[in-house]
Amino acid sequence: MMKGTTLSLLAFLLVATLLVLFSQGFGQEREPPADVVKVNTDLVVFDAQVIEKKSKRVIGDLTKNDFELSENGVRQQIGYFSRDELPLSIMLLLDVSGSVRPILHQIRDGALSALKRLKPEDQVAVMAFATAYDLVQDFTRDRNLVSKQIESATASDRLGRGTFLDRALEDAAIRMQKAPTQTSRRVIIIITDNIAITSGPKGKEILEELSDGGTVVYGLIVKAAFGKVFNVLSLGQLGKAVNRFVEETGGEILGADKKEVDEKLGGVIDRLRARYALGFRPTNTVADEKFRPVEIKISVTKLRHEKLVVLTKRGYYLRHRN
Repeated sequence: MMKGTTLSLLAFLLVATLLVLFSQGFGQEREPPADVVKVNTDLVVFDAQVIEKKSKRVIGDLTKNDFELSENGVRQQIGYFSRDELPLSIMLLLDVSGSVRPILHQIRDGALSALKRLKPEDQVAVMAFATAYDLVQDFTRDRNLVSKQIESATASDRLGRGTFLDRALEDAAIRMQKAPTQTSRRVIIIITDNIAITSGPKGKEILEELSDGGTVVYGLIVKAAFGKVFNVLSLGQLGKAVNRFVEETGGEILGADKKEVDEKLGGVIDRLRARYALGFRPTNTVADEKFRPVEIKISVTKLRHEKLVVLTKRGYYLRHRN
């Protein structure tokens, strides 16, 4: 009898002790201290285009071993490689300013025709810009809806006759980060005569947004009436509005006559499907949020007669986890 009473007492004390411990949070998952930084060590993926320098021909037969990748001069191991045709998330940024208005109907017709080159899984958004800007169509797979909104956006000068690219491109870059298909290739295609007002400080902010979204910028430069009267090369940076954004994100600039918009824009879409994706986990895992320059080049062991050039963004920011 005494033995049974002792066992019951011990069991009672054990249960009571466990209840006290759990009431104090024992065994529960605790929040990390405020000074502990959660570091994003996920795979960092770069989108790249390889072209032959002289002819600009796209090179699409390379393998992972044909590339070398370094961060801040330190060689990194390429852990992910793909040349699959990813679905596209394209933001068409249409210049509807006064300088392109004389040929705006050709730009409209060319853009409408080029939409036929898209695949069913591709998504398109449309933003028009001049003095002001307007997202006339958010991302959709409905080609008829996109066509209707392009026609509407180019039908009047309600956005003004000036050409202010910065605000439109910044908004587009932010929206690209929320593209509906997370695994898609994200691209902004700016169709313009490349004569626009941009600012240096704002440009840096825009490039950060583009980098964070993994967005590539392509420029389709259409020669408009203004370019026939003035030598665009004499306009300095005013005549190179999109160049910086294209170069630093690894895109391309293609020129087009007003009758070539359809062909050249279709060519851009085809080139987008021939880009590579290369991923690595950085050896430096300190999330300092500073810009990290990255260089991707063709391995010296890949002997070819052509001079190959890798087009990709110039680096990235390792961010803190939210």
